[in-house]
Amino acid sequence: MSHPITGRQRSLLIYGLVWLTMAALNAWLVWYFERSFLSAIIADALLSNFTFAFLGLLAWYPTRYIPFHRHTPIYSVLTHVVAGLLILATWMFVSVSLLSVLFSHDPGYLKFLDDSMVWRGMLGGLVYLVLVLVYYLASSAEKLRERTRHEEQLKTLVRETELSMLKSQINPHFLFNSLNSVASLTMTSPAEARDMIIRLSDFLRYSLKHRENEFVPLEEELGRMKDYLAIEKVRFGDKLRYEFEISAACENFPVPTMIFQPLFENAIRHSVYESTEPVNIKFVCSPEANVMKAVVINDYDPDVPTRKGTGLGLQNVRQRIDLVYEGRGSVRWAGKEGEFSVSILFPRILTQ
Repeated sequence: MSHPITGRQRSLLIYGLVWLTMAALNAWLVWYFERSFLSAIIADALLSNFTFAFLGLLAWYPTRYIPFHRHTPIYSVLTHVVAGLLILATWMFVSVSLLSVLFSHDPGYLKFLDDSMVWRGMLGGLVYLVLVLVYYLASSAEKLRERTRHEEQLKTLVRETELSMLKSQINPHFLFNSLNSVASLTMTSPAEARDMIIRLSDFLRYSLKHRENEFVPLEEELGRMKDYLAIEKVRFGDKLRYEFEISAACENFPVPTMIFQPLFENAIRHSVYESTEPVNIKFVCSPEANVMKAVVINDYDPDVPTRKGTGLGLQNVRQRIDLVYEGRGSVRWAGKEGEFSVSILFPRILTQ
């Protein structure tokens, strides 16, 4: 930690102005009671105060290197007493010696100088205590700022770790099933197998390329989701139907990467798997004031028991939205009249 006064130009300027004010007040008070030798009093005030101002800067070092929380109170107090006595003795010796030489021709001032030794020492001790208090306050403030910075860094690290964990929870069965589908297609339809491999490669490359907290335009994100659905459609054929209704104003809206994948995966897992009829999955996006609303809707038969899930997909999305937007976004879902819908409100990020 640098010196709280000399380490900052603004603090040094304020420090000098404070001592200049004290010197002016000192000269006025002495002149008020001792109206003679005005020039000597002004010189006395300036020399004494600015000598102490210089030596007072040294009081920082015992405060900095002998903090109370690292040593016993008696040791810390004795250290400051010794440091204070050294500074006061040096100050009085230097200032009184110089003033005695400068005004050796003025017996009246010399007598005043001798008579003022006691109150000079008392005022110097008081000023030293005030300086030590200021230094301790400055040290505590700096430590508090440093602790706050560390806490913010830790929060950022924890947040990024949580995002990384959430994003990495893509169902591995998707990859296994896709590879099995590719294996079967290589014998029956090599062209479809090749197309599926390309889409799978693009999708996995996209999911690994971007950082967990990175934003991409909605159009780019949905391009990869279409790859995902196309891969699944190879497996399910006509049972899986999907469509996208996207307002032109939404295409460049930034969204977190891979935010929709768990929603499409849920729709397939809990509807397409169990249905004997075609299942429609619909994505609708529209702007609303300073937010964008995206809705994923899929058919489902309420009379057919679905696979029991852990609820991880929806909670995953909700947690990511909370983390990324710091509570300003929202995720809601509901099932009604054979349709299950998940709605996400995306606030416009601050960089936009």
